[in-house]
Amino acid sequence: MDCDMLFQDDITKLWNLQDDTYDVMVVKHQYIPKSERKFDGEKQTPYTMKNWSSLMMFNNSKCQNLTLDYVNTAHGLDLHQFKWASNVGELPKTWNWLADEYEYKEDVSNIHFTLGGPWFHDGIGSYNKSDYENTWKKYHEECTSYTSQT
Repeated sequence: MDCDMLFQDDITKLWNLQDDTYDVMVVKHQYIPKSERKFDGEKQTPYTMKNWSSLMMFNNSKCQNLTLDYVNTAHGLDLHQFKWASNVGELPKTWNWLADEYEYKEDVSNIHFTLGGPWFHDGIGSYNKSDYENTWKKYHEECTSYTSQT
């Protein structure tokens, strides 16, 4: 999973969705990014299977083509477009909900701040306009309150 995600649900629910008939399971996003730039000002490149690889459940016994040599030498798009996999299973969209790319829904299982998150304090990106900013701040406050109590 990418580092810019916020789980709001029990991860065992995701784990229980695994299906051993697939090499890997992902949320199969069907979208074109709204922005031409990423949160850090870099060009946003649309491509087939965009953001599918941002959350993956591997079936290690079926990932024989995904060798260390292949990972180290393959073109990035070959990895992101699962050229190494013979079959890719689908997870529900709620497990990789693209903040500010999809409409706001309060009860999603995993918020993916793919355009940047509220943890950036230097004015980069659209995070400060995110519908999910307050959700992130709520969890952040809850987590930091535990550390301040010790």
